Amino acid sequence: MVMRFETDPLYLIFEQHLFTALVEEEHIDDFMTRVVADYMAHLNVMGTVIPQSLRPTLEQDLRDEVLEMFRKKTYGHYSLAEFRKAKGVVTTPETPFPVFQTEKARRRGRAC
Repeated sequence: MVMRFETDPLYLIFEQHLFTALVEEEHIDDFMTRVVADYMAHLNVMGTVIPQSLRPTLEQDLRDEVLEMFRKKTYGHYSLAEFRKAKGVVTTPETPFPVFQTEKARRRGRAC
């Protein structure tokens, strides 16, 4: 069975964090930690029971999966901040969800 990205909770959480720029210079390790923590919370809410002895292994597997998704999604960009800038992701405390600027709007905001 093939999993569709639209229904994969890990991918949806990954994308939500990828396009949320609440921390401008976020390190990849911090990014992965937030995604994995949110996914583990999602599993908990869904009623999934994870034995304590397997939790570190599952979290490491999830970190590896998130890193692979990150590398594929941001290919060609040097950092998460550069990726977000290139995609025109703008978030402020008033807008908790990402707002995508059009190329024309980004050009108007430049000084030169």
